[in-house]
Amino acid sequence: MKLGAFGMAWVLAWGGATAGLAQASAPAEKIICTQAPRSGWLPEARIRAIFGEQNYTVVKLKVSRGNCYEFYAVHRDGSVVEAYYQPVTGEVVRYNRVTIKEAAPAYERFSTSAVR
Repeated sequence: MKLGAFGMAWVLAWGGATAGLAQASAPAEKIICTQAPRSGWLPEARIRAIFGEQNYTVVKLKVSRGNCYEFYAVHRDGSVVEAYYQPVTGEVVRYNRVTIKEAAPAYERFSTSAVR
């Protein structure tokens, strides 16, 4: 699937809105991954490989307030993913995936004890 600049902007905006709706967390919930200095974090290329960037058409990576690698992505099958990774170990801390189908969306979620 090829997307123009407008299409990619729309997908990212839609993905961000969907991820916000999909997250059934309380507003006060904060995900904290590490207090380790960034010099000890996995390089961006390595965390992107762990995430499996090649399986997605659009990927946005940022560092969250709780010092997690945070991904927003659109999978090749059209589903939208929001995932938090521990930046030192590369472990998944939280993973939300919304699959849009003609009848109704499906939702997959899991998280670890790093949520406070």
